[in-house]
Amino acid sequence: MPSTSALTSPSSSSSHSALLANDMFLGFGTDIEHSFQAIFEAQENHRQSLEEKQEEDMRQWMETKWEERMLEQDSVALVVNVQSARMAGEKAVVEIRKWWYIVSVGFLLSQYLELTLFSRSQIGNG
Repeated sequence: MPSTSALTSPSSSSSHSALLANDMFLGFGTDIEHSFQAIFEAQENHRQSLEEKQEEDMRQWMETKWEERMLEQDSVALVVNVQSARMAGEKAVVEIRKWWYIVSVGFLLSQYLELTLFSRSQIGNG
């Protein structure tokens, strides 16, 4: 009867209970593993989507900054062009005034010389 006493002994009874408990929770453990796996996959998907969103946001920000920089450079170029045109216009005005001055002085000088020569010729003929 040693086999009966072995089955009813406290140590065999506790090991038998542990086996029953393991069998009872064995299916539950796989459910937990599947749940944890689903959670980990969801977290990974969420992380990947956040990374993609962050990359897209960064790309849009860089494009916006690039466009702003190009507009700024265009504005600076426009201001420089306007200033260059203004300076060229002012230089042209100065050159025209010089030319008119030379022409005016030349004309007045020629008139003066004509009058002087004419009056001398009148004095000499007269």
